[in-house]
Amino acid sequence: MHIFNQGKYKSLHAQSTGELAQIREQVLSDKDFRPTYHLAPPTGLLNDPNGLIFDGEHYHVFYQWFPYDAIHGMKHWKHFITKDFHTFSEADSLIPDEMFESHGCYSGGAILWQDKIVAFYTGNTRRASDNQRVPHQNIAIFDKSGKLLEKRCIIDQAPEGYTEHVRDPKPYLTIDGKIRFVLGAQRQDLTGTALIYEMDNLESKPRLISELALPHFDNHNVFMWECPDLFQLADKDIFVWSPQGKLREIQQFQNNFHATYAVGTLSGNQFNAEHIEELDYGFDFYAPQTVQQANGILYGWVGLPDLTYPTDRYKWHSMLSLPRQLSLQNGKIYQKPVSEVYAQCHSSQKVLIENRQTIAHLDTAYLQFEWQNQPLNIRFFDNAQGHHLTLNYQDGLLSLDRSASEQTELMAQFGEIRYCRVERLEKVEIFFDRSVMEIFINDGEKVMTSRFFIANRENIIQVSQPLSLEIAQISAIEYK
Repeated sequence: MHIFNQGKYKSLHAQSTGELAQIREQVLSDKDFRPTYHLAPPTGLLNDPNGLIFDGEHYHVFYQWFPYDAIHGMKHWKHFITKDFHTFSEADSLIPDEMFESHGCYSGGAILWQDKIVAFYTGNTRRASDNQRVPHQNIAIFDKSGKLLEKRCIIDQAPEGYTEHVRDPKPYLTIDGKIRFVLGAQRQDLTGTALIYEMDNLESKPRLISELALPHFDNHNVFMWECPDLFQLADKDIFVWSPQGKLREIQQFQNNFHATYAVGTLSGNQFNAEHIEELDYGFDFYAPQTVQQANGILYGWVGLPDLTYPTDRYKWHSMLSLPRQLSLQNGKIYQKPVSEVYAQCHSSQKVLIENRQTIAHLDTAYLQFEWQNQPLNIRFFDNAQGHHLTLNYQDGLLSLDRSASEQTELMAQFGEIRYCRVERLEKVEIFFDRSVMEIFINDGEKVMTSRFFIANRENIIQVSQPLSLEIAQISAIEYK
């Protein structure tokens, strides 16, 4: 075991006595923004969901984690186990302590192999001579109780023809029992792609089969494909990935980076897409991953690369989305929170709001209303500074405006309104959790996930015309 402690490349093994407890006190001093029913880091920065798998009885949820500050430092994998997405027990983390992960454990996925959980991940290393990154593709084997059994490297360099940006392996099993994984990559000409590798078993050397061809996707300006994920849903193949560099547009691809999916058929190494679209139209959603062996359950990172948030001053950053159940309807992906999330809703009541009304505990509530495709303007929250959110629908366009709320300079740089084209607005569900909202439109036809920061808020709703709401509270996550 190596104890890495090189500036921001500091592993948990290098922590001093009481260091994390002191940081935790600073985190808990945040009285306005810490979520209650979303997975958030105890300290430091959370980003990509990793190693998501159902072992036949429990779900294992890992996420990228830098424990010491709200920066992208040495990445660990934090590890939780749950049966119901409500009560979580902590299991062994993935801590960088081998030379093949000397600068962090980057993202990846997991499979169940011979009754063990095998996590595939990228070890970030740097050569001492020139500080050049050298990616290693590694495996970490856990038993079902969450105990880490072993780690080892299976590929110790980028393949010929590609830069050092080769990462985020997501494994799956073929019909004939072989192991494959799809890997995000950047070609030498600095364009993004994905690679497919195959292994006969865990002891065999991975073989590069080919790139994953996606001819119907406009790859112009895209320099990297992050967090690729190949799986099946109903009778279709699905490819989910995060293409970096795609140009921003007015009503889609509005963020600095995006999370995208394709529905179609995988034939050999070519993915013949019938539909390509973003997974989420909000301000903050990236690096989604499906849960292996769970039939279309997905988590995303409620955050984006290169962004700062007001909670950084409390030494914590970001959270995971609610777990979502994916389905295929009309050739497109629909997303809804899993049934276990709805099971935690309680104290439901119906409220008719005619103008402006206080709603107790609105900032941790579930809201649902039906609508008949008419214009609508809703204003949420208020404080002494006049901070609020505005949700507006008119002429087939739903918009979320957070301009009248606290933002960092980087948040504001990428715009203060997000748009989502909805031809007929019929149903809206909103999950508020103190500094995050997830909006599910028309039973999951579209989704908008966004952070917002309104301190010392009043829980107020103001509407442009009478609105009948169903409102419920959601039980906080329990950690065992």
